[in-house]
Amino acid sequence: MNAINALGLKLDVKDWNKSDQLPLYILNNFSIQKATLNDIDCLSLTPHEELPILSVLKKQIAIIKNIENIPVFLNLNSISNFRKQNLLENKIPFILKDKMVYLPFMATLLTDEQCEENTKIEKLTLATQLLFIWILYQNSDEFYINEALDTINVSNMTLTRAYRQLCATKLFEEHKDGRKIYLTTHLNKLDLFNQMKPYLQSPIKKQGFILNSDIDNHMILSGESALSQYTFINPPKMKTYAIDKVNSNYIAIQKEYYSQEEQVELQIWNYNPLLFSHDQKNIDKISLIISLLDNIDERLDMEIEQLLENIFNKKERD
Repeated sequence: MNAINALGLKLDVKDWNKSDQLPLYILNNFSIQKATLNDIDCLSLTPHEELPILSVLKKQIAIIKNIENIPVFLNLNSISNFRKQNLLENKIPFILKDKMVYLPFMATLLTDEQCEENTKIEKLTLATQLLFIWILYQNSDEFYINEALDTINVSNMTLTRAYRQLCATKLFEEHKDGRKIYLTTHLNKLDLFNQMKPYLQSPIKKQGFILNSDIDNHMILSGESALSQYTFINPPKMKTYAIDKVNSNYIAIQKEYYSQEEQVELQIWNYNPLLFSHDQKNIDKISLIISLLDNIDERLDMEIEQLLENIFNKKERD
């Protein structure tokens, strides 16, 4: 059933010419268009990602209505049953594709269909992957989300999205301790890592070659060069280094490999390769392993598997 047609609504949208008056954080959350529902002018808010928490959503809608005081509705592609109920209880208008319409300022139509939980995860976001690595390094069975902020340094909203994405994998359970949220898992760390592998992304944003003379103190050993420090594989003849993308703007990476003696390989990482390092000199072993997962090399696979067992068996003994 097309809910909009069933209500006899005609929906037209166009650009909203006042979006430049909004703060950047709202524009980062929503695409905003001027809409006409029959003869009623309103604003359509399409979220770029997941909706912000209720208190933040209300404040952002209020800021938008201060600029143009007309009805506002959310234009949604998907929504969980929990968020649907949340919006209804707080009288926040929304249109869910052609299945569901809740417009208390003019009309309401709700279907009996259950909303599908948005649980299809293809790859973790960067923040979610950092939270996952942080969890792997904890010596507890209860992972308090707020404690991760000291390490991964993201906003509360980003951290909330990160732990929810972990929960969507069905490998974690969410709990509350007062106002604090913590996660648990029924898996040991090694099994957890192996089951999360399909969701993990390489931290390498870009790679190429630089001259030996261009190596500086922001660069640390990576790839097989770093792996050889922890395993029985021989170090490669050409060394590999990594650097945080924040410190890479001045570097001119060469795509062409022409001299094993004059060049080294350089990886530009999406986050600081020393973020989880204990000595601030070497890439932590878990991040290093994740950076090597895309390599199709049976020799490396065997060494990585053994290294993972050593990491997590040691943590269990500790």
